[in-house]
Amino acid sequence: MNDLKIYKKATEVLKTGQNIALITVISTAGSTPGKVGYKMLVWDEIPNTLGTIGGGFVEAEIIGSAKNMLTAPDNKVVKITLGKTEDDERGICGGSIEFLIETFDKKALPLFEQLTGAIENADKGVLLSIISPGRPPEKSLLQNAAQISAAAHIDLSPETAESIQKLIAKEESAKISTEDGTQFFIEAVVGPPMVFIFGAGHLAYYIAQYAKSMNFRITVCDDRPEFANKERFPDADIIVETFATVFDKIKINKNSYIVIVTKGHKHDEIVLEQAVKTDAKYIGMIGSKRKVLTIFKHLQEKGIPQETLSRVHSPIGIYIGAVTPEEIALSIVCELVKIRRLGDTPASNHMKIPPPNN
Repeated sequence: MNDLKIYKKATEVLKTGQNIALITVISTAGSTPGKVGYKMLVWDEIPNTLGTIGGGFVEAEIIGSAKNMLTAPDNKVVKITLGKTEDDERGICGGSIEFLIETFDKKALPLFEQLTGAIENADKGVLLSIISPGRPPEKSLLQNAAQISAAAHIDLSPETAESIQKLIAKEESAKISTEDGTQFFIEAVVGPPMVFIFGAGHLAYYIAQYAKSMNFRITVCDDRPEFANKERFPDADIIVETFATVFDKIKINKNSYIVIVTKGHKHDEIVLEQAVKTDAKYIGMIGSKRKVLTIFKHLQEKGIPQETLSRVHSPIGIYIGAVTPEEIALSIVCELVKIRRLGDTPASNHMKIPPPNN
């Protein structure tokens, strides 16, 4: 569940005059089902919910607490320690997890409208939540981390300010405790990254579906309107243009991902030559080893240095033994997620815990 859907729903519910509760995981220790930044919206007496904070008995318990707070604006911190025995219904992970429960009335509508608009417009910002149990929520959207001191009415030490800047730059969330005992939670607010898919064939069709489900925005570029259209790609922006001129129609930045799966190797080469000149976070091109080496050689002959071409992920995707178009598309989107979350590090081995020796 992405934050945009939660903020949109919060806006919708507040407009009806109902109060809402926003639950956020603000810290964890050890192994926990919910991770920092997980969110859930709670409203109505039923109650209705959207999102998740980890599932299971813990989630049900926190939903119950949130429901009981819906009568008025309030905020509360709940810390739960997961059991270490098999009969503990909360789980046997052994870690601990801390939740911030904030309840809002219609006065908070401008905030959630602002959050919705910021994410939809891909504007960057910082969401600041002052942790003050027993008081109405103090939550505000700031343009950058430098505004936190004034918004929270505190003087941050240089070390704390630097730490916050680094967290926001990495789009991470964290609970911060200052020297005077003030506690607040910070979150980077940023629109979903854009995946530019060059090519609109059968492989692109599945890549777009998987990438959308992983909260990427999608732009599909092709010179064939019978392939690049809203009927085939209802959730994507469509650009029908020749591959030689399409880069004049798009804006690539450091939050962009380029996937090259055109109808032929000549078109792939045309796109790649332009792609490596951008600041894209990721560039991937489909192809066999022979095709890739041939294209690289051509581009080097045109003056593109080896270190520039080393940015390219090709053959594209994480190896999962994929055979069908659906599986190949899945391997590609797995690589997009890996780059987004872990960066350009070597692929991780399969996570597997061996059984204990008796």
